[in-house]
Amino acid sequence: MYYLVTLTDIAFIPPDKIGEDPKEIAEQYLRSKYLGKFVSGAGLIVDIVGIEDVSLGKVFISSPAVYFKARFKALSFLPKVQEIIEGEIDKIVTHGAIVKVGPVDGFIHISQLGDDVFIQRGGVLQGRKTKITYRPGDKIRARVTAVSKPDPTAPKRGEPIIRIALSCRQPGLGKIEEKKEEEKGAKA
Repeated sequence: MYYLVTLTDIAFIPPDKIGEDPKEIAEQYLRSKYLGKFVSGAGLIVDIVGIEDVSLGKVFISSPAVYFKARFKALSFLPKVQEIIEGEIDKIVTHGAIVKVGPVDGFIHISQLGDDVFIQRGGVLQGRKTKITYRPGDKIRARVTAVSKPDPTAPKRGEPIIRIALSCRQPGLGKIEEKKEEEKGAKA
């Protein structure tokens, strides 16, 4: 889910910053360029961990800046299908639950909450037979069933860059607190 990746890009030093540490300038530039963006093969960039190396700068006659190649490590988030995740329910909606999964939101459709029929009442989802309730703040364990292709224009519309579909319809998945209570009851 989280990976430490090494990337390379071209950074530049503006004329007013010539003489300053190129690694610091590169880190500022790369943070502004990459944080929150999806990079193919690496995932959603969560943080720039550090600059490993910078090359000697080059100056082009058409630009007053000094350009150089920077190699850096970044922390990325890339969920994979069939991966088991743990998250917290952020919101209950008509057809399921929105779950905070790292830096993005996942969605569990009401039919994927478990082997029961769930009904929404008063901001919670409750199973008819099992009486299991899902409410905002509950911690859950789920399996990733689908990950959408990244949409770079989504943040402009206020939408997530990637979408994650989740399921709790397998043994061991679902609400975490209730599983711990069942284990305590079985041991007593």
